[in-house]
Amino acid sequence: MSRRASIGLALGLVLAGGVLLWWVLSGPTTTPPPRQSIEGLQGTVTVGWTDRHTAVLDYTHSTDALTALGYVHGMTRPWTVTVWRRTALGTLSTAFGERLVPLDRHARRLGFAYHARQAYDQLSPSTRRRLQAYTRGLNAALGAERARQRAPFVHLNLAPARWKPWHPLAIERLLGADRRLRRWLHLHGRARSIAWAARPSADSARPAFFARHVLGASAEPLVQEVLLRSPSTAPTAAASLPGGPVFPTGTTGSRHWTYLLSSPARLTRVETDTTRIRTRHERIAPAEGTEHLVTIRRQGERLLVRTTAPDSAWALTWPGLQPHSDVPRWTAHAQLREDVSPFDSVASAFRLFGGSGLTMTPAGEWTVRGRPPVVERGSETVLIGRSPWARHQADGLRARRAEGPVRPSRWSASDSSTWAAELLPRLLPALAPLNDTAPLYDDALSYLRNWNFVYEPASIGAVVFEEWMRVYQAGTGRMPTTEDSTLLAPSRHRQAFRHAVDHLETQYGSDVRQWRWERVAPDRRYFPVWSADSLVAADLSSRPACARACAHALGRLDAGRRLGPHRAPPPLRSVGLFRPVLPPPRAAVPRLCVRCPDDPDHTSRPRPTERRVMRDS
Repeated sequence: MSRRASIGLALGLVLAGGVLLWWVLSGPTTTPPPRQSIEGLQGTVTVGWTDRHTAVLDYTHSTDALTALGYVHGMTRPWTVTVWRRTALGTLSTAFGERLVPLDRHARRLGFAYHARQAYDQLSPSTRRRLQAYTRGLNAALGAERARQRAPFVHLNLAPARWKPWHPLAIERLLGADRRLRRWLHLHGRARSIAWAARPSADSARPAFFARHVLGASAEPLVQEVLLRSPSTAPTAAASLPGGPVFPTGTTGSRHWTYLLSSPARLTRVETDTTRIRTRHERIAPAEGTEHLVTIRRQGERLLVRTTAPDSAWALTWPGLQPHSDVPRWTAHAQLREDVSPFDSVASAFRLFGGSGLTMTPAGEWTVRGRPPVVERGSETVLIGRSPWARHQADGLRARRAEGPVRPSRWSASDSSTWAAELLPRLLPALAPLNDTAPLYDDALSYLRNWNFVYEPASIGAVVFEEWMRVYQAGTGRMPTTEDSTLLAPSRHRQAFRHAVDHLETQYGSDVRQWRWERVAPDRRYFPVWSADSLVAADLSSRPACARACAHALGRLDAGRRLGPHRAPPPLRSVGLFRPVLPPPRAAVPRLCVRCPDDPDHTSRPRPTERRVMRDS
């Protein structure tokens, strides 16, 4: 075959592969119906969309709002809720084969489905009605042709299954599950979620409130922003998670809230008592392969995980092993029920999650909820988090507060590092005895000494510092700290610096001027920032940092911590919140309406405000 023909064939294969990839990723879609009749509605609910893909729900009855929420989740996140449900119920292998039996076995032992059913039976009748309403809307969406024709349902020849009212309680447990299942779902990094508040400065009439939920790097977006509007209550804007009525962050007319999604679990070694051990069995039937029997052993309120000796075992203590649910608390925060106080001052108000969070009034008075592992208070700011890195982020917040008004949109795009600014001056003296080395080391050291701790595209000092830290961690198993005082510490710092420069020379050549950050870290890391700065725009729907608009960090630090792979997974799925200003009603245009089946003409009840229907992705 001639060279020209070979090139032509290669280009043809590339083109065909691109077309195939586009078809697989996009998948066939259909237009949602303008109206949908759902059994059990008490009235009419109108579902609209802003141009930033925020779902706007106009309702009269709170249970109807939950039906509409389930419908929105099913329409916008059908594959996400399907995978999460199968993971929580331990039925992945029944659809995808024998290789996923270990994950099913793990979910069965943790008892997501078993304890969710028990929790549902013990809930109040009003809470059960709300879960029934949510699943009615979810099933209506998943049963529609539009959801069934979405990829990958078509490509895997898989149909969405119907949900039962207790299934959202299994999803609730899944969100608080251990690392193994979170890794499978790419929901890592939640320990690096933060929230902060700042009082208004002299030139600003509004306080700042910000929450960032790190939700891993899933292939599809997770958070669905919703705006709930009822004639009887002030509008609620909230971030919801698919699979259940969970609202970790939101705002009403009187309060802004955010809670760090953590569920306390403890693994301890205990002495076993055969007279107290209770055993039950479940069966896993994979699509291809033999049936598996799972044995679950409990001693009291603990789950026996692994036997270490004839009379001892590792035992797990976790609220998810009890018939608990936080659905009443989440729906109360979203003003979708009246019989539960949404802002109870004690952490025990939450039963499954830790209840660690932050709330703030419109006047700027904040309250720290529960017991966050990290609480950094300043005279005009407060920051909570779960990772030690949160303290460096608090330093950055206080520095920005001293400069003037704190704008969350600027915080989200931050590219400077308070951690590097604190650490590097303490480490540089260890590099002073490098005068007798090759000129390449001197050049790299010169750029490092003149670095301003900003990860801008042209920065060379950022590249040298990051490679130095990476090599040091690889050699010692930890990052250097300002408290390193051993006699060997300077020698280790010098050795790691030389190895770092040698590696950079191998990778990018001997011209230090070519070691630019934009070349070493060309990928951009995105995370959506919802309602990022109401000081800039008064209309939620037109705000540039709203909903799906992504503030990007060019492979750089976010709030004082590098997003590099050797430190922690980047927050590719996080949500920032700042007091949203509710959008005005839209002019009458086509809409998506979920209506009561007893009202076929759609005229006997007051019509909600009509809004534009936006294409949902």
